[in-house]
Amino acid sequence: MLGKARKVGASQKTCLVTTINGLEERPMLNMGLQVNIMAKALIVLLLLVTTGGSIAASPADSLRSRRLGEVKVSGSAKQKALSNSAPEQVLTASDMEQMGVQQLSDAVKFLNGVTLHDYGGAGGLKTVSIRGLGAQFTGVSYDGVPLSDMQTGRIDLQRYTLSGVREINLLVGEGSNIFISAREAMMPSLLKIETTSQSEMDNIGCSMVLGSWGYTNPVLTAGKNWGKFALGALADYIYAENDYPFTIYNIKERIHKHRVHSMMNQGHAELNARYQWNESHLLTAKAYYYDNDRQLPGVVRYYTNESKQQLRERTAFGQVRYSGKLCRQWALKAIAKWNFASSDYKDQLIQNGVMDGAYWQREGYLSAAVLYRPLEQLSLSYASDIIHNDLNSYRYNVTDLHPSRLSILNTLSARWNRGFLSVTGRLLHSAHINDTRIGVAGQDYHHWSPSASASVRLGRGWMARLMWKDIFRMPSFSELYYYHLGSQELKPERTTQWNTGLTWQGRLSSAVSATVGTDIYINKVKDKIISIPYNLFICRNINAAKVTVKGVDFSLGINYELCPLHSLELQGNYSYMQAKDRSNSANNNYNKQLPYMPEHSLSAMLTWHNPWINLSMTGYGVSRTWATTSHAEGSDIPGYGEIGATLFREFLFRKNHKLTASLNVSNLLNKQYEVIAAYPMPGTGWRIKLKWEF
Repeated sequence: MLGKARKVGASQKTCLVTTINGLEERPMLNMGLQVNIMAKALIVLLLLVTTGGSIAASPADSLRSRRLGEVKVSGSAKQKALSNSAPEQVLTASDMEQMGVQQLSDAVKFLNGVTLHDYGGAGGLKTVSIRGLGAQFTGVSYDGVPLSDMQTGRIDLQRYTLSGVREINLLVGEGSNIFISAREAMMPSLLKIETTSQSEMDNIGCSMVLGSWGYTNPVLTAGKNWGKFALGALADYIYAENDYPFTIYNIKERIHKHRVHSMMNQGHAELNARYQWNESHLLTAKAYYYDNDRQLPGVVRYYTNESKQQLRERTAFGQVRYSGKLCRQWALKAIAKWNFASSDYKDQLIQNGVMDGAYWQREGYLSAAVLYRPLEQLSLSYASDIIHNDLNSYRYNVTDLHPSRLSILNTLSARWNRGFLSVTGRLLHSAHINDTRIGVAGQDYHHWSPSASASVRLGRGWMARLMWKDIFRMPSFSELYYYHLGSQELKPERTTQWNTGLTWQGRLSSAVSATVGTDIYINKVKDKIISIPYNLFICRNINAAKVTVKGVDFSLGINYELCPLHSLELQGNYSYMQAKDRSNSANNNYNKQLPYMPEHSLSAMLTWHNPWINLSMTGYGVSRTWATTSHAEGSDIPGYGEIGATLFREFLFRKNHKLTASLNVSNLLNKQYEVIAAYPMPGTGWRIKLKWEF
């Protein structure tokens, strides 16, 4: 079976290698200073490029050689994704390097079916919705352990940087892998972030990224291997002013302004440990800390964009994972995690702090899963998870209810694989028990959730797949208890997913290889949670809406070997999605596209690989969206397109020293656009990165 993915070369694809885990108001930067910095950065990059030939041309016998241990390559991660019974997409570290992206949110928008909600700049809130289901329906895992935010129910991708990330994987629905935790199984879509564990390295690395509008990002990594035991660490820091210019159009009048009150000050550190006492047993541990003190930009109006909102967020967690092969037929996985998160919000424009609020949430998580293979073609898995969440808060003149929730999840899964045919089925039972120290708690909930998927190899590189999943989402603490908003009578949102797809991979000629994939899907949501206003100050969440999402995803990948050491690589995605309200035909918003859900989205990347300096061009665009459910006049947000370019090169020195240099220019056409209404996005910007490993 396949194990962990490990990057085995700078220009190679990420490969899956058999491993022992067995089975499956601050002053704005002076413009002249920015131009000076960029000019110096360009000179450094050009010097590196022009001298790279002499470095690479060093005599072979002057380099130290080292014999590597034998590995068994089982296939690329992207090829594995194509054969999954549910839609799965992979972005490797190499892909993201070619794109020139520095934020997780900038990377995931190049995945099919992803709608990014971005409030602008490096420090703005960034959440994703998959296939129109909303950010709360998108699960995120970090090195195999799910992340959570019980307060809001959604994960802000701004909290997780790309430092050390090896691979991003997006799985929609029910996949072929049954050896997973029950918590992963209950997610309609899962964004998996896998890092290059420093505990698997034996070197030191440092990098620096400088960019427009005061962006500064130093990173340090270190790893040491002592045979069975290894230890690694990572630390990064991001500072950005985010004072980018924008223009307001008012009939014939043009007003030129800069974004204000948008500074970000963020730090993140990890400590990783790994212990392997024999070929069948592996124990890993991670300690994680994140701290972000940022200013929140306000809504831009015609003559003012004043804001005095401040947010301090901190997250700390520790997790331990064990995986082992007990015998030829049995395997075991176990996870233990404790998580603490806090957020402290202040608005200095509001007197007496009546809008200020501080929140502290904690989570304890235990999971165990066993895999049994009675036959070569048949695998069975059982997983059980226990999760406890609680939240306490402080708000001016508001009583803290101190809610908590105990969740018990159990899954039984089976997979039958006959070579050309693979069938997977799963039954999930969920029990959620709500409680509060003061007042009335939300309703308890018990539910059975079945799902099934199948894939068939049709020959000559073709494969067909089919997936169905019945799942739900529990209301977040804010939806249940938030002052003047929550309702303890809320029911979970229930969702049914259908997907059918067809993929092909093969060679068009001796020099051209290609992959093609298309998926048709339908999602139906019942009891969708919406907010109903009673007056200007009070509103309630209720279960009222029914939403139907229909769409088509199409992906294309082409690799053309021009000549030795020269190749062109094209990756493209197109998505068509109708996400419409089907609640009540008498309502004005009936059968209209949901807010901030584009019907059309397109992304592409073209890369020229060569011995001198690699060049990559990226493009991304979406069609018009709406800021209101009724599509009121003036609430439409025009569609946009954005083009970027990246130059990157790796230089190999003696004694295993490696330097990576890249230059990225985003929004080359300086297109002004908005993703969220009244939150303008940056225009043309640049970033240069230098990374040294030894």
